Amino acid sequence: MPDPIQSAPVPIDTTQEEPMTIQEWLNHLLSRPAADPIDWETYRVTMGDSTWKRLCREIDVMQAYDDGLEAGLRLLQAAQHHRERLGGRGYQADQILLYRSVLSMLDKAERWEAYLAAWETIRTHTTHCLPLRGKALLEDGARLAPFVRRADGGFGILPLPYGAAPPTTIDVHFLHTELRRKTLIEKRMARAQAGTLVSDRRPVERDALTGEEIQARLGQIQESAG
Repeated sequence: MPDPIQSAPVPIDTTQEEPMTIQEWLNHLLSRPAADPIDWETYRVTMGDSTWKRLCREIDVMQAYDDGLEAGLRLLQAAQHHRERLGGRGYQADQILLYRSVLSMLDKAERWEAYLAAWETIRTHTTHCLPLRGKALLEDGARLAPFVRRADGGFGILPLPYGAAPPTTIDVHFLHTELRRKTLIEKRMARAQAGTLVSDRRPVERDALTGEEIQARLGQIQESAG
């Protein structure tokens, strides 16, 4: 019996007699030239919660991480293109989701050098924040402090003096949620370089984007964001 989550049709184009399956939808996203922004209707439905979850599951089942990476980069480009339609909150929410998706695809593909380079680029060139209770500074201040937004719009605060009361809430760069994963990847890469990693890493597909190409694509997206 087919998996209903995987095989349920997706109505990208209501004029079609037969809606697309989730695999056909992924193929649709990747069929146009990379420089051609995804149209609003395709973007809107793709980023809807139901379709997004099914799309991510399809990528995981097929281990199609290179396709997932390409889709994430194209959707990031589309988010810039449709920024006015999305509004401030929608734009930020989609950007955070898509940047995390790009990192997740590189992580699952075990492309750790590319992951770390992309992580640093995203950290340097984005300012999206998530709110946290200020008492987090008492629990994990050393780790969080570089990611906390200051009143002047920059990032990085001094540790709280002993006995000082923390603010009620703080705005923290969204990548703080990826810190533990980043640290683990750095350790795995160090073991791989030292020849002490227990298992072999996944081979990089022949047609996969190179690390330089990924950085160039992220740079173009961030440049278009101003």
